[in-house]
Amino acid sequence: MLEHQEWKQGDQSVRFEPPDMLWVRFRGTVSFEESRWLVSRFQELGSQQALFVVADMRENTGYDLEGRRYASENMESEWFSGIIYIGARLIHKAAAKGLALVLRLRGKPTVPVYFVSSDEEARHLRARLRTTQVPPTAHP
Repeated sequence: MLEHQEWKQGDQSVRFEPPDMLWVRFRGTVSFEESRWLVSRFQELGSQQALFVVADMRENTGYDLEGRRYASENMESEWFSGIIYIGARLIHKAAAKGLALVLRLRGKPTVPVYFVSSDEEARHLRARLRTTQVPPTAHP
């Protein structure tokens, strides 16, 4: 089982909370380098077990175009059991829908996406989902 860990790259930060929650705080505009770094964290952790990502978008102002393309081309749905966006604005919701479309076009399963307005709502939602979802399995 993965243990509690934290990482930071530029303005972006990631915190893993066992057993399966990965908190990502997006600040400012996500650069291409930060996007590559984030995808590598998702791959590193998600290849060990499916993750429930909580993406805090309240301080995010956008994505570098190349970074967005890199993420959409390199993210694997198998790494995730779901994504909860905190404070997502319309542009974030559109990007989430766009990523789901890219996965679908690539023949990959889509990932359940949820939108909430606070950390507390995210924790409550995840707790509720734990009681109603089949637990994700670890990836070989």
